[in-house]
Amino acid sequence: MMQAVFLVIKQTELVDSIMEALAEAGIRGGTAIDSVGMARSITHLNQNVAMVQLLRGILNGEDESHKSKTIFVIVKDEEVEAVKKAVLGVTGDLSKPNAGIMFGLPVSFVEGFS
Repeated sequence: MMQAVFLVIKQTELVDSIMEALAEAGIRGGTAIDSVGMARSITHLNQNVAMVQLLRGILNGEDESHKSKTIFVIVKDEEVEAVKKAVLGVTGDLSKPNAGIMFGLPVSFVEGFS
């Protein structure tokens, strides 16, 4: 069996280090994409909240175009622990507020996986 392991992280500066750690663990084929969390997506419903968040981002030097990154890899079941260890070695404890989330899902089929 195989698993798709996903990591959603706000600390986008860690993405390269995470990818390097995965490669060092023997994991190949990871993909990172830009993503936006639900809280950011619905701020348009309240214009005042959106303006405050925009101002906060500007003052903190945040790039508004990249809110978070989602990294995913497809691995054999026996490689899941290596993925978790590599990711947590870079990110630290994900149970801290706003640190990120990592989860795995079973994969029913894969094409193009070697």
